[in-house]
Amino acid sequence: MSAKLKKWQSQAPANTMILGEHSVVYGHPAIACAVDQYVTIEWQQRSDKGLHIVSALGEHHTQINQISKHPKLNFVIAVLQAFQSRLNFGLDITIHSEFSSTIGLGSSAAVLAAMISGLNHICQAQLTLIEQFSLGHKIIIDIQGRGSGTDLAASLAGGMIFFQPVNENQAKPIIKKLPINLPLVLIYSGYKTPTAEVLKQVAIDWQDKPNKLKMLYRSMAKITRGALYALEHHQFENFYQACKDYQKQMENLGVSDSVLDEIIMALNGCADIHCAKISGSGLGDCVLGIGELNLCSNQAQKILSHYQSIQIQISQQGAYSEAL
Repeated sequence: MSAKLKKWQSQAPANTMILGEHSVVYGHPAIACAVDQYVTIEWQQRSDKGLHIVSALGEHHTQINQISKHPKLNFVIAVLQAFQSRLNFGLDITIHSEFSSTIGLGSSAAVLAAMISGLNHICQAQLTLIEQFSLGHKIIIDIQGRGSGTDLAASLAGGMIFFQPVNENQAKPIIKKLPINLPLVLIYSGYKTPTAEVLKQVAIDWQDKPNKLKMLYRSMAKITRGALYALEHHQFENFYQACKDYQKQMENLGVSDSVLDEIIMALNGCADIHCAKISGSGLGDCVLGIGELNLCSNQAQKILSHYQSIQIQISQQGAYSEAL
């Protein structure tokens, strides 16, 4: 009688950036967190060498010995290729997401984290958190050309994290978990500019002022480090002020537009929102409010009613996998 085919499940949380946008791409620190919306992957061992992937973005059938690409499953395929030499049986892979990829919750990083966690477990590779991050970050660079991987670090680790990328003074990335829990709200502007395009626009806008841009990034880094100190010492008013200061720098950078400005103004008109800022690269996507959407002025309610809002909590659980 043949051995029973095994099953596994992997889960990884969505994520959102809190501080460090733009400057983190140039080696400065960031603060991000995992949030309570999840990507789940179900794995079913096969008796052959086939790889069958089913997700909302597409379906793909391929083989372990020659893993073919799929235009909408780049991250999934890249992780399978990374573990290819360790895989000695086929898999049915079913990917579910609790949230839409259009909203700024780092869905591709969450899928990447769940895939890496799953194959690390199934192949018994025993990669550490930093090794899993480095593998995933290499995949991000290969596919997108750039990206700090802060979102991946948050989805892998869970909770709120301080992230220090590799730079000339830092040979290995640092992912430091902070024991903090805060209510968050995300307001979606209704449109997105791809991060690569935002970075390109910033490069064009600042091409004649490279030193001023460097100073701006250094100032952003200083705010992020100050926010870390405030969080570690439970000085929450100082942390909220750091978020407001960072938003001013995003405006100085030129990535806050009139819609984002309007949403931030409306959130500031709610008594239970401590601070509001862009979450992500800007020119669309999401605004992050720290607090709850209570006690909003009539004007704030009127403005916010035009936009999609999600109240979220920090997920302390990062990416994990288990046999079923």
